[in-house]
Amino acid sequence: MALTPCPECRESVSTRAKTCPHCGYPLQPDRPIIEERPRKEEPDHTVTFWGVVGAVILGILIMSFL
Repeated sequence: MALTPCPECRESVSTRAKTCPHCGYPLQPDRPIIEERPRKEEPDHTVTFWGVVGAVILGILIMSFL
């Protein structure tokens, strides 16, 4: 932990401090609030998978009866 002088009161302040403990001067700007974007709904691939499996089985059954 390093100490630096406060730009306002010149007292020693930790480089990790958000404000000066002596005078309250803000040392680190607040981080911007990042808004979460709504997630895109992803298609349900299990429905597609079982649809393909069912179509293949149906095709095999139809071909075996011909």
